[in-house]
Amino acid sequence: MENARTAVIKLFILAYFFEYSKGIDVSFRRYCKRSFLGDQDCYFKVREHWDFLKFRKWLDNLDPLGDVSLRITCTEGGSLYIPWPMRARNLKRLEIKNCLLRGYFDEHDVKSRYPDSLEVRSIVNSVTEVSLLDWVNVVKSMQSEKSYTCGQETLVRSIVSNNTYSFLNIPKLPGSKMLELLSEISDSFREKGSHVKFMDSCKKRFWSDQDCFFKLLALNLSSNPIWHLPEELQRWVEKFPQLEYLDLSNCKLQSFSFAKPTPHGREKAIYINMQNNNISEVPTDFPRYSTWSPPILIDLYGNPIP
Repeated sequence: MENARTAVIKLFILAYFFEYSKGIDVSFRRYCKRSFLGDQDCYFKVREHWDFLKFRKWLDNLDPLGDVSLRITCTEGGSLYIPWPMRARNLKRLEIKNCLLRGYFDEHDVKSRYPDSLEVRSIVNSVTEVSLLDWVNVVKSMQSEKSYTCGQETLVRSIVSNNTYSFLNIPKLPGSKMLELLSEISDSFREKGSHVKFMDSCKKRFWSDQDCFFKLLALNLSSNPIWHLPEELQRWVEKFPQLEYLDLSNCKLQSFSFAKPTPHGREKAIYINMQNNNISEVPTDFPRYSTWSPPILIDLYGNPIP
């Protein structure tokens, strides 16, 4: 028995040094459960800082590698470096909670070698740190890679709930100068074409004009500061043709209106949760929503509608 135990320990040590010699960060392995088929279920509790790019490199060196699930929860003061669109080899599920997200624009001019693979993405109770100067440069140059602007079209379920944005490098300018700067950005944006929309009411968007999420069934945007319904959601069937559930509860919406869907063979209704907003009246065509094809069913409980 003692010899068998010694042999197992030696094999473990040999495996450790074999992975180390290949440049694999074995520290990640401690937080991942590996299945027989090579699937990796990873959970990290971040107290200081965590680098997604190092984790991505670790996945690149694994062979074989099945589906990857990554869950990250930050304690107070915890941050996560994770450039958009958060791709990695075989990454199917990504859940982030209570984190400060950094590096959003850092791969905007980098052609990704990772295809879309995410099926579930959840970002909850987090803050996205955005450099205003980087944003200005990206908008003015309009040279972002398509792999950056069209990210994660394989999603089936997307949750982006109770998130805020922190802007860095805000120049200290007089009010008139700041208006001139914003006007210059706006003019440049219009001249070069609205191919990419990074912001809407000072919040990060999770899609661009070029995206189409053919597989997305559920989209949760609850508890975000959304005062006006984005056009992409008004005409939801064009970008999210299979969407069955849309959560816009607790978003401070003051009004809403949906375009009549263009018939495309779908009969199943979409359910839209608009509970607890600031909506005081409904559109004149609201009674017809449920008769459209597909039908639109809306829950308005908790709104100040007379």
